Amino acid sequence: MRKLSLLLVAVLSTSTVATVVSAPAQAKPPTPRAELVTKKVTASLVSGKVTAGATVKNKGNKRAKASSLAFYLSSDTRLDGGDSPLGSVQLGRIKAKKSQPVTATFTVSATVALGTYHVVACADAGKAVKERKETNNCKGSTGTVVVNGETTGPLTVSAAAGPGGTVAASGVTGGTCAGTVCTFPTSGTGTVTFTPTASAGYRFGSWGGATCTGYTTGADGEITFTNPTGHKACTATFVEQVTVTYAVSPVQLLLVGSVAGAASNGTCTNDPLTGGGSCVVDAGVGTVTLTASPLLLPTFKGWTGGCTGLTNPFVLTAPAADVTCTATFGLI
Repeated sequence: MRKLSLLLVAVLSTSTVATVVSAPAQAKPPTPRAELVTKKVTASLVSGKVTAGATVKNKGNKRAKASSLAFYLSSDTRLDGGDSPLGSVQLGRIKAKKSQPVTATFTVSATVALGTYHVVACADAGKAVKERKETNNCKGSTGTVVVNGETTGPLTVSAAAGPGGTVAASGVTGGTCAGTVCTFPTSGTGTVTFTPTASAGYRFGSWGGATCTGYTTGADGEITFTNPTGHKACTATFVEQVTVTYAVSPVQLLLVGSVAGAASNGTCTNDPLTGGGSCVVDAGVGTVTLTASPLLLPTFKGWTGGCTGLTNPFVLTAPAADVTCTATFGLI
C-alpha cells in the first residue's frame, strides 16, 4: 500500500510539471496603424501656374484621419531643405487599403530661380497621422516643368534694399505699387523704375536676384522694367566704405612737405593747398598707398596716427574703419 501511494505521488508530480512546461505563451497582436504613401505624381506648368496631381494610398490596417498633402519644386525627385514649396491641399479620412486622388494648381513664386524642376508631393505634411513608417510619405514626378518667369498676369515686379541703403519706385504705368512691390494686372504691359540710394558711408554696389533680369539701366544704378512678362524680384546691394585721411606736420605758412594718396577699390583726392587729402575705399577690400614728399630742406621724420614708422610709401591694406595718418617733416 505504501509503494502504491509513492507511485501515485510521483505520477501526479510528473504530470503537474509537464503541464506547466507545455503551456503556450499568448502573443500580443500588433497595434493597428495607418501608413500613407504618395503615388503617381504628375505636373505641368502654363503661364506661371503649376498643376500637380498625386494619389495618396493608405497601406496600413487602420483608417487614417484627415491630413494634408504638400507639393514642392525640387531639382531632383527627393525632398530636401532647398526645395521651394508650392502649396498644400487638405485630404479627408482614408480607409485602410484605399486611395484618394488629388489635383491642385499653384502659382509659382516670383522668388523661385529660373530652371527645370520635378514636383515632389508629400503625404501627411503636417504629421497628423500616427503611421507604421514615417519616412515614406514623399514621391517625385518623373516629368519636369520649366520655370521661365513668364505669366499671363497678374504679375509682381519688386525691389528690395540690402543693408546700407534704400530703394524707391517711380514712373509706374499700367499697374500700382505698395512701396517697392508693384503689381501689373496684365502681362506685357506697364513700366516701373527703381532707384537705389546709398546711406552715409556706403556706395551702391549692384542688383541681384534669380529673376532680376530684363531691365534697362540708368544713372546711379537706376533700373527700369518695361512691359514685363514675368515675375521679377530684385535686391540692391550696397558696399560699406571707409575714409583714409592724411595730413602733414607741422603746418606752417610755407609747407614743409606733402602727402599723395593712391587707392585700389576707391578714389583719392589730394589737396595741394594743405599738402594732405583723403581716400575713400571699400571697407575690408581697398588698398591705400601714401607717399610723403619733403620740400627743399625738410626731411621726412615718420608717420603718426593710424600709420606708424618710417616706411615710405606706407601701404594700408584692406582697412575696415576710418584712419587718419600724419606725415612729420623736420630740418634735422
